[in-house]
Amino acid sequence: MARGLGWTVAIAALVLATAASAHDELAGALTDPEASAETRGQAVAEAAERIDAGFADSLVAVRMVLHDARGSRSEREMRIATLEGVDTGDRSLIVFDSPRDQRGTALLTWNHAESEDDQWLYLPALRRVKKIAARNRSGPFVGSEFAFEDLTSEEVSNYTWSYVGRVACDERECLKVEREPVERWSGYSRQEVFYDVETLRIERIEYYDRRGSHLKSLRSADWRVHADRHWRPGYMDMVNHQTGRRTELFWAPHAFGNGFGPDDFSTTALQRAR
Repeated sequence: MARGLGWTVAIAALVLATAASAHDELAGALTDPEASAETRGQAVAEAAERIDAGFADSLVAVRMVLHDARGSRSEREMRIATLEGVDTGDRSLIVFDSPRDQRGTALLTWNHAESEDDQWLYLPALRRVKKIAARNRSGPFVGSEFAFEDLTSEEVSNYTWSYVGRVACDERECLKVEREPVERWSGYSRQEVFYDVETLRIERIEYYDRRGSHLKSLRSADWRVHADRHWRPGYMDMVNHQTGRRTELFWAPHAFGNGFGPDDFSTTALQRAR
């Protein structure tokens, strides 16, 4: 019993030390008069990534509600499993449970830190796996306002960064950072990302299309914290300003420590997803 308690205390101490170190290094970068906007912006993103590192894996149920410009709505239910990458990016598997005509449809994503991400879509009606070409990832995911590329993880190396400054963020204070996708096929020219000053969780993202026009806004709320540092939203709202459509995501509490491994996120596993 004593050994178990000691191990828990040691892990908790390591978590707090990592978070404190990330905040300290970020504070140094933001106050360094010699640091460029690019250096400061990347420092914000890297600090946020460090604080969330170590979650290992997660599983969550999500309800998606789609609204069109006329006020009609439809719903989908899905499960999202994620495996944290150690030497590479994270992997995720999204499986739809409803509606009936989409049950079993699944999306597998492999994020890569130094190269293009990989995505595969399984269509049970056709019993085939389709690899999504990079040039098609700006398209909508199952008719929602989320694009395929929005479903990849926030790898720092996937963007160039520029720090804007501290701004009001609803009732909180945020660090505003602009980022531009490195991927040439991205549907976005740039994004404005708002990180909560205290937790470095992403409160809001503003998306601009390839012409530079304001395209979408993503807002996250109803936050839950796991293990004192892994923040996950209970609600997300993506609004398309050009079409009047929006998509809401209602997240159940995340389950961590599921024992997932790489074999659970293979193209073979994609076909077995139920």
